[in-house]
This record gives sequence, structure tokens and C-alpha cells, in this order.
Amino acid sequence: MKNYSTKRKILISISWLLVAACMGVIFYLSHQPSEKSAQQSLAVIGFLGKLVEGLVNVIGHEGFRSVAHGLEFCGLAVLLYNALLQATGKQKPILSWALAAVYAVSDEIHQIFIPGRAFQLQDIAVDASGAAVGVAACVALYVTIRKLRGKSIEKER
Repeated sequence: MKNYSTKRKILISISWLLVAACMGVIFYLSHQPSEKSAQQSLAVIGFLGKLVEGLVNVIGHEGFRSVAHGLEFCGLAVLLYNALLQATGKQKPILSWALAAVYAVSDEIHQIFIPGRAFQLQDIAVDASGAAVGVAACVALYVTIRKLRGKSIEKER
């Protein structure tokens, strides 16, 4: 590690711990047999109430599960982007996306060994797309913040 302050080291460590926690949640959810996984997604639908029920009526249960997959990997990509930014001081959007996409592939390989689950290229595509959305949002936010900070610095001069 570079010569970082203790606070900076803690921030970097927390960023990577959040990445690991997100990966752990994804692994746990993927480790559920298909029947239990379906029950869990139906429980989530019930918990979120009428808003999600309307969405499920439009896109169906499988569509809802695809959206959930995309959101999982969108979140993972955001956490990876942040951890890499904190650790290097530079944006690493392609690396953030690639790491999330590789994890999506490993997630599908993992599911081969779970009863009722299977390796599905479609899930990898959905996961990688979700990761791309997360990275794009991070880049847009980063650029916006830099521009706003630049403008406020110019106004002070």
C-alpha cells in the first residue's frame, strides 16, 4: 500500500470489506436450491407490496428475478468502483466492470453444483449489464462532482 494515513487505510479497508460482504450475499443467494430461491423471491415480492406486484404483473416472475440479478451486480460494481478508486486514487471503470462480470461467471459456475440450479448465459448477460449500469452511474457521478468542485473553486478566486 502507498504511504496512506491511518484514516485512509481504514477507508480503503472498509471499501473492500463491503465488496466482500456483497459477494458473500450473492454467493449465499446463489447457494439456495431452486425451490428455496423461488420462495425467497416470492417473499421479497410480498414484502415490497403493491409497487413490486405491479411490476411483476408487467414483467412476470422471471423478469423480476432478472431485474434483481441486475441490481445485485449493479451494487457490486458500484462497490468495486469505489474500492478501486479509494485504493488507487484513480477511476477504474473497466476493471470494476470486468471484476463484477468475472464474479457473475463464477456465480453461474457455482450454481451448476446446486440442486435445481444451472449455468445460464442469459444470467451472465443480465449481471454484466447491471454491472455496466452501476459503473456508468459511478463515472457520471464522479465527473459531475469534479465539475461542481471545479466551478466552486473558480468562483472563490
